[in-house]
Amino acid sequence: MEEYRRGGDRLDLAPHLTDITEELDHNTLMGGLTYEFSNAEKTNNYSVYASGQHTDRKSFYGGLGGGRTAQDSITAANAYGNTDDLALLFGGQFTRNFKNNDILTVGAEYNLNRTEDDIAGYNRFINQKVNSIGTFAQYEWKPSEVFSALVGTRLDHVNVEGHYNIQQVNRTSNIDQTVLSPRLTLLYNFAKNWRLRGGYARGFRAPQAFNEDLHISSVGGEPQFVILSEDLETEYSNAFTASLNYSKNFKKLQTNFLLEGFYTDLENPFTTVSTGATLPNGSILEEVRNGSGAYVAGTNFEMGISPSSKFTFQMGGTIQQSKYREGQVLFEADGTNPSETNIVIEDFVRNPSIYGYLNTNLRVFEESNIDVTGTYTGKMTVPVVVSDSGFLQLNESDPFFDLNIKLNHHFDLSDNLQMNIFAGFKNILNSYQDDFDIGATRDSDYVYGPSLPRTFFFGIKFGNLHNL
Repeated sequence: MEEYRRGGDRLDLAPHLTDITEELDHNTLMGGLTYEFSNAEKTNNYSVYASGQHTDRKSFYGGLGGGRTAQDSITAANAYGNTDDLALLFGGQFTRNFKNNDILTVGAEYNLNRTEDDIAGYNRFINQKVNSIGTFAQYEWKPSEVFSALVGTRLDHVNVEGHYNIQQVNRTSNIDQTVLSPRLTLLYNFAKNWRLRGGYARGFRAPQAFNEDLHISSVGGEPQFVILSEDLETEYSNAFTASLNYSKNFKKLQTNFLLEGFYTDLENPFTTVSTGATLPNGSILEEVRNGSGAYVAGTNFEMGISPSSKFTFQMGGTIQQSKYREGQVLFEADGTNPSETNIVIEDFVRNPSIYGYLNTNLRVFEESNIDVTGTYTGKMTVPVVVSDSGFLQLNESDPFFDLNIKLNHHFDLSDNLQMNIFAGFKNILNSYQDDFDIGATRDSDYVYGPSLPRTFFFGIKFGNLHNL
């Protein structure tokens, strides 16, 4: 796959001669192979698989930032970079189906990820290699028709060797650890059409640079980089869930209702802190650190109604609370500007406490249907950078309701050739962010809410669509 993108101003000029440009040129090679076989009774099933992906990316994120001198162009040319990324996966799995309907699953996987990210002009370099060997086992126990249990665990050994450099800041990561991640799910049909489910799962993230850490944003016409802090520790999560489900058909009317509660405790959560310091080249530095702890707790519901094959309706919503156990530093003042102080919060940023969805399908005629979908996003706190040092202002966004409609008509041109004609509107209510930071010195990360304003679309699709 080859992919080229460019955004910004004055697209006819070289990137370093514009006020701001993001340019990405990807060349990606990917592939996978899976071999599956079973015994004659289909009780023993085997799967062996391998996949890989190599990406070569040439990038530019920067520009003149409003300047017009020759030196501004020379400085802007520092933003050219190259990324080389290799990811490999090898694994195998065995599944045993017993006569009493119990199921045993065991397997092993090996993951390799090697990343080199170089922006020579800014002396920014990431050289990271991650090796992970994991084994897993899971047993699904079904002692009766009304009760079942699933118990499993995964054992991972992770090795991370990383070198991270931005200007005069140098960090290394040398992690070699083994982590056990158990999980348990219980299911009880305590009455006809009623189902009670509960579960626990543990997860982790080893200290390493992830994809979002490779992204470069622009603030005040200068680049903003992310680097791992010294002695970054592994992040752990402990997730608990409980749900109540009711499902019943009243003749042709199908109904389904789900009520769920969840609680996730985060140990050493990864947090990104703006250090308030600028590097010698003027760029802003952010640092990934461990927080003191956090939790996400809430409840969500889902309901579905279908009186016939011509009409279906689904909707759901979530109310949650996402908080740090102690005040979390977002911006750390360096003391050079008396008007800038530490910014400390308790709630997660860019995380609404209320959100939901709806999905409706109506078949008007035999070959025509109407889809109405929508998502609701509640208020949330969104930070925006307002100074060259990275000083933040915390804004509260408005709620958004993104409503979409699509009309589709199907034609059978022959037994093997069909045609679909469709048209509609995305974001009919034009519920869209109205306070974008603009200009060459804008905060490029200050983007939230629905991705598109009110948009009309139409299309025609040909092919053997019955087989898709």
